[in-house]
Parts: sequence; C-alpha cells; structure tokens
Amino acid sequence: MDGFVYDSGSDEVVGGKRYVGSTSVVRLMAHRFADELVFRYTGEPGIARTKIVYVAEHGNARELFVMDYDGYEPKQITADGFLNLMPRWSPDRRFIVFTAYRSRNTQDIDILELATGKRWTLVSMAGLNITPALSPDGNFLAFASSQDGNSEIYKLDTRTKTPQRLTVNRGGDLSPTWSPTGREIAFTSDRGGAPQVFIMSADGSNVRRLTYEGDYNAAPAWSPRGNWIAYVCRTAPRLYKICIVSPDGQKRVQVTTGPGIDDSPSWSPDGRHITFSATVDGKSHIYMVDTDGKGLERITFGGTHNSSPSWSPAL
Repeated sequence: MDGFVYDSGSDEVVGGKRYVGSTSVVRLMAHRFADELVFRYTGEPGIARTKIVYVAEHGNARELFVMDYDGYEPKQITADGFLNLMPRWSPDRRFIVFTAYRSRNTQDIDILELATGKRWTLVSMAGLNITPALSPDGNFLAFASSQDGNSEIYKLDTRTKTPQRLTVNRGGDLSPTWSPTGREIAFTSDRGGAPQVFIMSADGSNVRRLTYEGDYNAAPAWSPRGNWIAYVCRTAPRLYKICIVSPDGQKRVQVTTGPGIDDSPSWSPDGRHITFSATVDGKSHIYMVDTDGKGLERITFGGTHNSSPSWSPAL
C-alpha cells in the first residue's frame, strides 16, 4: 500500500510511505499511516490504532469485547457465561482489569493479559468489589469495596498486594479515576445526600467536592491531558448526559444532548474525543463524540446491549 500526502494548494506530493503485507492487514496499514501523519504534523500520537474494550451481551451473559476505536473487528475476550463488567486498560495496553461476578452476591476484581489470555484475581474482599482503575504508572489499583459495610475507595499496591482504605464516611464512594500525574483521584460520593464528583489526593487526604450544579453527577473520567474531567450529569429535563468540568470547578460544559441515557464516559488518548454508552428505546450502544459535542458517531450495531466502553492508551 502506497500512502501519499499532497499540498492542497499546489497538488504536489510532499510526503509518502510504502507498506508491504497481505490483504488481511490493509486496514492496519491505513491506520498506521494515519497515525504517522498525525505524529509528523502535530508531534502527538494518533488514535487510529487504539482499541476500545466494552461489555456486550452474549446469550444470557455479559462478556468483555475489544474492538478498533471506530467499531470494527470486535473480538470477545471473556467467556464466563455470567457477568463481567466495568473494564479498564492498563497503561501499557497489555492488561484489562474488570469486575467479575462469581455469583450474584460475590464480585471480584480480575486482570486479564490480552496476548496470552492469562487471568488472575487481584481483589477478593468480602462484599462487592467494583469500578477498578489502574494508576498511570500501573503500580496501584484504585477500586470500591463494601467489605466494611458501605462502598468505600481503596488503593491496592499491585506489587505487594497491600490494600489501603482511602475514604471513611457514611456515604457510598465509588468510581475512582486517576489524574494523569497519579497524584489525585476523582470519584463519586453521595455523602451529601446525592451523587456528586469529589477529588482527593492519592493518599486519601485533601478531599473536596467538585460538582455543584444539579442533583446527580457521577462516573468521572479524568482526561489524559488533565484539563477536564468527564462525568454523567443529570440535566434540567432529568436526562442523563455527558458533561465535562475543569479540575478547579471553574468551567463546566454539557457535551451530549438529545434523548436517551448517556453513561460511562472514557477519553481518547489525545483528549479530543469521548466514547460513552447511550440507551435509547431499550437498546444500549456505544458512541464517540468530539469534546465540543460535534461529530457524534455510533460505533456498535450488533445486539441490544453494548456498554461501559474504555478507550486504550495510544501505542
């Protein structure tokens, strides 16, 4: 495959590259060329070869699948026949962490190596263990557990397997998301009576409330550049949409509009797009949208349930 770049004014070729391979990898060649162009002209990695892991129905179960960032070539990666939920990538793209339901009353946090299919359990505390998220350096896992009664945020050292409880209050705390520096964690808490987004230091100190507009704000996701936190906001007509807020709380923007329930935002590694799931007329599918609300595109079409997308880091 020969790829060329033309000057739009003179129609002259200003660059090009040849890729050699079988017809089965033509799509990969095109994506690689696109990424190399983005890097050449912006100095930043492109997203054409990124992946999205998500939850999809498979018979009566919910299993994990991985697809290209634009929805092509979905591949099933779990086959438990029950429930696997809330997947998240490791920083090096080698692993997926997720909540695995052993039964209706037992939820562990497992990790799966994509290349080999090897899988093991990271967290198996009493009660519910949900919403896992690995730190930017991969050395810590933040998650929520109800082992002490209500849901609290914990941090697990992935090297020593030592857990540390970070939150202590009567409200429910869950859905931790790391800042790009690894120094702070945003999370959802209903300690004030309704779900809101809070931020704390990675050791559990310096807790502050971030969202104040509306009576429901949840499922935060920190952007790769650190300048925004996406979350699910309930708007005035009581619709669940995707909003973004600056970490200092000074700027807030509603990104998605229209009917349906929008949930589970996740950022592209370049910080320019958000993927999320939306439920319309009883069917849940995955979409992506630019951060200014433009360019909305549906990227799953099969089945009636596709949810909880997580966008991989760039290569």
